[in-house]
Amino acid sequence: MTVLDQELDPLAPLPAPDAPIDPVLGRPLRPAPTARPRFNPGWTPTRRRLLDGWVDVQDRLPETDGIVARAKDHLWVGDPEMDAVVQMFRRLPPRTGRDMFERALSNGLETIENPPEELVALFEHIDNPPAWITKERVDRGAIVANSVSPAGKASLIFLNTLATVQGGSVGDAVGTMGRMQRDMIDRSLESAEFWLHLPAPGALDRFGTAFKNAVRVCLMHAQARVMLRKKWGEEWVAEHGVPISNAEMSGGITSFGVANLMYDINYGRRYDHRDLEDLNIFWSYIGHIMGIREAMIPRNFSEAVELLDCGYAVMEPPSEFSEALNDVSEMMLTTLLDNVTVPLVDAQVKSALQQTLYGLYFFIGGTFLGRRITGTPEPSRIGRIAPKLITAQARLANLDRRIPGYWKRADKRRANGDTYWALMHDAFTKLAAEQDGGRGPTFAGHDKRVEALGKAG
Repeated sequence: MTVLDQELDPLAPLPAPDAPIDPVLGRPLRPAPTARPRFNPGWTPTRRRLLDGWVDVQDRLPETDGIVARAKDHLWVGDPEMDAVVQMFRRLPPRTGRDMFERALSNGLETIENPPEELVALFEHIDNPPAWITKERVDRGAIVANSVSPAGKASLIFLNTLATVQGGSVGDAVGTMGRMQRDMIDRSLESAEFWLHLPAPGALDRFGTAFKNAVRVCLMHAQARVMLRKKWGEEWVAEHGVPISNAEMSGGITSFGVANLMYDINYGRRYDHRDLEDLNIFWSYIGHIMGIREAMIPRNFSEAVELLDCGYAVMEPPSEFSEALNDVSEMMLTTLLDNVTVPLVDAQVKSALQQTLYGLYFFIGGTFLGRRITGTPEPSRIGRIAPKLITAQARLANLDRRIPGYWKRADKRRANGDTYWALMHDAFTKLAAEQDGGRGPTFAGHDKRVEALGKAG
């Protein structure tokens, strides 16, 4: 079976007769689906805030080739190995496939007698990352990731909330699946569980907690992919490409990875160029675990920036679920604020916090997106001051790097995972316990719905 047969969707059109051979893939690139990608000027302020100084951001579609050209081709690619595992789940009796998957993930494939070929192929892929992703650089990138300031990490959340609520592609998928609307707390707890362990020493080793969580998230993406395809139909796929495509997933390497460090730099934090490169390698490895093809993994920071710029330039307009998702996002913010009480001045403190967070939405997304997600015409005075206060805090944090022994201290700080996400994890665990007794993060929210689709075929 050829690479084309294995990876490209049957509905993918043929390459143009004169299409050049891509040097990485060794084959001509297929054209993008007819309905995408298209330039969205509403995201130009976001691109400028994040990327000015790294690239010349223009109010148009970036003219690039390389990994960005391959991204158009990979709108026709899902995650071949994990997609096959989901089909295996449907082929076997209920729970049988999932139980084997969990045993192989937690204890090794050798603990399963005559494992299905789908599981063998999955772990053969996962256990063999590209040679240029080394454990040493992944480990150093984990230290860098953990060292990003709370402001940088918060900005990352705000950026990706904007992409979910005000971006059509992610919003359509999340809204159609409905889990954010019906299971907000537990879904958020799973997100915090995923992020919490990522930088901890050994967490991304083969049997580490972060490794296993990343593979489980990869499975959830594949489960959603098969259900969305069933829901939207083959005509939709022919026009838009594969749901939750490899190209879209590759954008997560950059938007979850180097973007928060770039916001930190925007606020005044200082990093070496090596920090940028190692953080990209750290997230490139996570991307590999989560099924992203090597051709779509940015090899260096420059490629990551290209992906970021193009990804936000072609962000699809808000989906039909944007208002509902915005309500859920606002409800989550209110729920988190209500989880903490400040005696005597509680109302005033929470009002100031909300204005600060709204100010960050305007700072990160610009006026158009800021108005859409906050429902206010402009940030308040507190909201306008907030980025300046964050800038002062970020510059103070630079002092730590000037004191000898910085890297040893930074390494030690990640011993128990990400402190910022530990706080979020505690908050969501408490909320989940209050809501339904707290079953904990399971990463199994789509299992029953996949089984309900019936036999694979």
